[in-house]
Amino acid sequence: MRPNKNKTNLKLKDEIIKCKKSLKSNFMRLGGRNYGIYQSKEIDKFLKTAFNILKFDSFGEFDPGDESVPLCVVAIGSYALGEMSVKSNIDLAIIYKNELGYNSNAIAQRYANILKEVGLDIEAKICEKDELLSLVNDIELMVLFSHIRLVCGSKILYKNIKNQISKLNEKKKDELISYHLRKLEPMSCPQYLDCSPNLLNGSGGFMDYKRIFWLFSLFGGTLKTNILKYIDEDELSELNLAFDYISSLRSALQISGGGEILGREYLDSVAKIMQTKAKKGLSPQEILLSKCLWAMHTIYIYSRYLARRAFGVKISLGTARICRLPSGLYNIANTIYAPSRKKPKDFELVLKELSLLPDAELAFDISALIYIKRLEDSSSTKVYEGLKKILNRKHSKDILKLLLDSSKLFKIIKPMEFSTHLASLEGEYSLDESCVAIVGEIENIQDRFVLSLYNDLCANGKMLLKLVALMHQASPNYVSSANIFRSYCAKLDLLQKTINMGINLIKNQNQLIDILSEPISEPIMLNLVSSIKEKQALKLLYILTYARLKARNLNHFSDIDNAKLRQIYDSALSAFDSDESLMDSVNKRTKKIELLKKQREFIALDKDIKEQILSIESNLLFSKYSQQQIIDIALRASECSNIDLELTSHSLQIIAKSNWNMAMALRELRGFDLAYMEICELFDGKSYIRLDYNSSIDKSKNEIIQALCSKEKPQYDKPVILPNEVSFDMNYSQNYAKLNINAKDQRGFMIYILSMLSKFQIKLANARIQTIKNRTRNMFLLSINDDLKSVVDEFLKEIITE
Repeated sequence: MRPNKNKTNLKLKDEIIKCKKSLKSNFMRLGGRNYGIYQSKEIDKFLKTAFNILKFDSFGEFDPGDESVPLCVVAIGSYALGEMSVKSNIDLAIIYKNELGYNSNAIAQRYANILKEVGLDIEAKICEKDELLSLVNDIELMVLFSHIRLVCGSKILYKNIKNQISKLNEKKKDELISYHLRKLEPMSCPQYLDCSPNLLNGSGGFMDYKRIFWLFSLFGGTLKTNILKYIDEDELSELNLAFDYISSLRSALQISGGGEILGREYLDSVAKIMQTKAKKGLSPQEILLSKCLWAMHTIYIYSRYLARRAFGVKISLGTARICRLPSGLYNIANTIYAPSRKKPKDFELVLKELSLLPDAELAFDISALIYIKRLEDSSSTKVYEGLKKILNRKHSKDILKLLLDSSKLFKIIKPMEFSTHLASLEGEYSLDESCVAIVGEIENIQDRFVLSLYNDLCANGKMLLKLVALMHQASPNYVSSANIFRSYCAKLDLLQKTINMGINLIKNQNQLIDILSEPISEPIMLNLVSSIKEKQALKLLYILTYARLKARNLNHFSDIDNAKLRQIYDSALSAFDSDESLMDSVNKRTKKIELLKKQREFIALDKDIKEQILSIESNLLFSKYSQQQIIDIALRASECSNIDLELTSHSLQIIAKSNWNMAMALRELRGFDLAYMEICELFDGKSYIRLDYNSSIDKSKNEIIQALCSKEKPQYDKPVILPNEVSFDMNYSQNYAKLNINAKDQRGFMIYILSMLSKFQIKLANARIQTIKNRTRNMFLLSINDDLKSVVDEFLKEIITE
């Protein structure tokens, strides 16, 4: 009985729909391993079922069997090799032979139509057996047909086709080799890998591996046997693991809705599908991208090395004699090669040889990279001497990149292992490559001013900059990175002064970069120089920051950015010449903030409150109060809408907005003996005022608040203030003028001073008033503006007694 064609078609269509819907679950069930083989087998089943439908449709009860139909369905490309990703094309060829008793072409077309009807996404190549000869005119098709596999149909026809294609491959062997070798150029150390890589066609991607497969398949014998002539079992295993990971990653990316480029927007989804876990403080996304870059780097270097060894141009005897170096390497037009039969030397000797190469820009052939990679590691002191010699060259970047790509740099500078292939989620390069890229920018400074600063450095300073560039990402925490740097430098026999400078640079590595996005202000500059402490450190940090920004390809370093960076440098340089007392208070503030950031209570605060605390401009608050007191004051200020008053028997603490009438409040409290007073500017126009009295305060909160809110001007007696008791510094800082009064204590003294400031509309930002042994010592910081400059002389004349 003839099966119902429509029912059979619908059943197959439903199976294909179920298969598409279960792609993600099946991928995760397999853990991504051998997914291409699984997918190819599933497609095989669908194609065979469709072929049975074709036979029922074409011959009915007279089904002649597969061998009697002059047609075969052939898997080609990735499908043939079981290396498909989720969205890979189903590379398929429907090949028929014209026979008198069959309408072979119509049967082939009918089969293709059935595949479309049931929902298989294919673009099948339909051709007559003898038309395969035309493949020789299309190199891309030749590559696609270089490996074929029978899915269903006539085995006899398939055998004839396979023999025919083998002859074509042999005929076009040289052209195919040239084609693949061109695609693998240049056969040198890899350029910096993209952190949003193209998994198919990018450097070290899927196609690089396949080209080696195709090239070595052109030889007789097994693929593995041919490859093991040039690399060992461990290296081959590493290469295959890298390819398996990239293959799985492609499918996971495509399940996530992506194509071939692993963009940042897909990382969360891909990490979940690949079941990547967080580890050692790194997120699943960072771990996944790091593995991806390792895999692509591995595929890149081995694919090019195998191509170079098996098919590369040999160095002629005449060239070898002229270009051979004492080390046995060859320098041909500043490209360094390693002969295939060169025996491994001691690593420390090779480092010395590298340091003696011409001090110019160099390129390293892939043969030199693998030669270095295969050297046995060493922890000899000569290794560290070799590193110092390399860093002291004018051109060290190319050698450092060679050592990085051969994994030897991590053996010399072990702290760099943290950044190995670790992708930056902000920049284009991985952290390890960006470190070398920064060294390259230091050695190739384009800005004239930065170059003049760099040229003024001694050899030791230049070497230190490069070493810091390599090690500034030794851990996620800058303080930890600085400690690692200190420990490592013991091996390099550096002067303690040099080590301390390096620690300073690493701890403050992001200071200038952070300021780039902010308006330049005096408090920011003072905090900067307080952290850096030395003008020489500022100079080195400026050069390092310039190089770091230039090395960030993702966010191009514009002329505007460069001009702003120079402005920051100039402003910070000027800030070093600020008043000593100002610098002292800023230094105290900086230390207090460092302690504050470690405080458990501070860490637990909301982000907004933290930002408000760190934005407080009053250095007095940070120098006088403990971390906990600062947090408590800030929390009270954050919740205060107008006035917050706290009264004890001998003390008064006020948080109020800037329109408070402090003179009237002091008048209300004039009957008590004021011992100490301070005013600290906070945030959002609020200030903190503290009054300490020698006598008990016999006033209620309401009475004091009413005085603070009063619009009246208090009555006062003018105190005697002699000319020699007043000092005024308009240039104390960019934002503040400083007024000091050291006079005899007199009743109503502060009421008078505050009233005078109000009269001349001078804004009081910070103040400290202290009475000791019948003398009052006062320090006032007055906000600088045009009004102050115009009235300050009149104000001073008014308060000083003639």
